[in-house]
Amino acid sequence: MLTAMVISPHADDAAAFCGGTLAKFADQGWHVVMVRVTDDSKDSVGLTVEETRRRNTEELHRAAEILGIAEIVELGYETDCLADASEVALRERFVYLFRKYRPYAVFTFDPFGLYEGNMDHIRVAQAVEEAFWVSCFDLHHPEHFAEGLEPFSVCERWYFGRHLPEANHAEDVSEYMERKVEAVCAHRQMMRNTFNQYRLQLRTWGRRMPWLEEAMDGDMRPLLALFFQEQANGVARAFGLPEGRMAEAFRLVRFGDLEELFQTMSEPLPDAQPAPVRPTLDRPPESPRWSAEQLEQIFPVDIDQRIRLMGHHHLCAGAFEELFASPLFRAGYGELVARLQPSPDVLIESIYGYDIFCYQCSYWSEEEGRCVTGWQNKISKDAAVLAHLGLRTGQVTRLEDLQRLLAERVTPADLERFCGPGEWKCEFYLLGICQRGYERLRERFGVSQGGEG
Repeated sequence: MLTAMVISPHADDAAAFCGGTLAKFADQGWHVVMVRVTDDSKDSVGLTVEETRRRNTEELHRAAEILGIAEIVELGYETDCLADASEVALRERFVYLFRKYRPYAVFTFDPFGLYEGNMDHIRVAQAVEEAFWVSCFDLHHPEHFAEGLEPFSVCERWYFGRHLPEANHAEDVSEYMERKVEAVCAHRQMMRNTFNQYRLQLRTWGRRMPWLEEAMDGDMRPLLALFFQEQANGVARAFGLPEGRMAEAFRLVRFGDLEELFQTMSEPLPDAQPAPVRPTLDRPPESPRWSAEQLEQIFPVDIDQRIRLMGHHHLCAGAFEELFASPLFRAGYGELVARLQPSPDVLIESIYGYDIFCYQCSYWSEEEGRCVTGWQNKISKDAAVLAHLGLRTGQVTRLEDLQRLLAERVTPADLERFCGPGEWKCEFYLLGICQRGYERLRERFGVSQGGEG
């Protein structure tokens, strides 16, 4: 069972900002935990502090039951005073809860939300944001480990707010809006206080709204339903959902800038529970660039005996072993790695034009029928590499002899000139793969760094 945690500065924040999504998760079998940070002891109209605290807590439990929240954790900070609280101490509480409950997804205010004037919201958002990475460190709060807890990292971060920067996900909650509104209405004292704030502001303006005043002491559902329905309709429209659907907006983050890399390079853990599908984040499986018939045309029948290489790809031959073992190379050149296992006696034919590496490369455009990085650059690089090696188009060399030649003539400075940053750059150079390959190549043939034996 996956766990979702909502960190709510006040009792009503969870229902108001993500109540529909929490109810949906609960119905899907998630264990939903709510963390209320403050005691809401002053969020009422006409009650004492003690009575306010009691009623808001009772109403919180009623709202949680409506949404399917299984557990409530109380931190008990004084409401509307988090600006004076230690953010480090607050962060420690969140780190502890992450390690204890190990939530797959956490919902909270966006620390970068726009026009947020509530300091409780801001402080909680900032402390949670930092707790996301501090919870991974084994040197942060080691006292937690005495309880059997371990470093832990949340997978999904669901940020909500009044005005989200770069909202990227709309969760369709059409079937859960009734429960959302019912849960918000359960927070009667807090809603009365909200209505009263508007009533006082209207009075300052010299006006009144009878419906608002009637809702304070009567049926508040129609007014709240109107507000949240219009809000949800607007989110659905903004994200292109079908007419009549309603949604809640989030900035949903998993791995940020590393999302594409981890999707490409990661693999499932044995016996791990399947991860939820997130269309906002998950890349659809890529269709093969080439059909089976096309691949048979691309790879020659004598590939184990003769490899045809364009000029600058001769440099790759010096690091075949390291390249073929690299996870990144294998991910991009899977068909090539599967079909090509070069032996020392395989023949390398120097050709002019594209070779089997090109057709596997991500820079190859099937639509344009060429390498999109700039053909002229490749021609100049081909010519420079072949001239440096003393080879010509049409020449045939055993792989072992070519590798000896590479070890003798390609110094670290040469490799940087041909493959390092600049117009001839190669991404694998920056990964250090080819440098390691050439170091081993020089060791194998007894060649010094300067290129002399």
